[in-house]
Amino acid sequence: MRVVYLGFMFAACLLVGACSSGMKAGLLTLQQEVMPTRQEVRQSPLQPGVRYLLVEERGQEALLVWVGNEKGPLGETSVWVSADGVIVRLVQGRLVGVSEPQRTWHLTSETAVTVAGASQLRQTTDVQPGFHMGMVRSIEKKILPFAPRPMVWVEEARDLNWVEEVDIATGQRLALFAMNGLNQTIAGQRCMSPEWCLRWQTWPANKHRIPT
Repeated sequence: MRVVYLGFMFAACLLVGACSSGMKAGLLTLQQEVMPTRQEVRQSPLQPGVRYLLVEERGQEALLVWVGNEKGPLGETSVWVSADGVIVRLVQGRLVGVSEPQRTWHLTSETAVTVAGASQLRQTTDVQPGFHMGMVRSIEKKILPFAPRPMVWVEEARDLNWVEEVDIATGQRLALFAMNGLNQTIAGQRCMSPEWCLRWQTWPANKHRIPT
């Protein structure tokens, strides 16, 4: 997630649809407050009134800024933008979309089903490039008895409950979520492919505020 000119983000906003006034205000705030510094990302000074999301991909971290909410197929969706134009979408703290300059992934539908007496999730995703549209997976949700290791990327990880989503066909863990005592998802990771995984958490971590 490198830094590029902020004009790209306004173009990205146009690509995802007409910007609401709140999203435009958020982008202006992003231009003013999230220009890069030489400090480590986790030590970067935070501006009052700005909502942040810490995102990690392949060991590189970036602070994303909330630019507004939009209606989505899975409900009210919060939109977060990085300084290089990466767009992340969350629904109740769960990742439902990632848009990068050269690839995108979106969770387009999710339904609960019962198979042989067991509850499952049926998830449909779209992935680009490659026109992988309408890909359906059957998912099993599991409550973990303890925090998975290592979890060094999550700060303030104590007293959290962990839930994982597993692809029933392959046994692959697709997603992992950390939930606080209010049953709010405040951190997680999702693998769109074996080579493309994203981790995120509310920031600063000690606030444990749900990113909606």
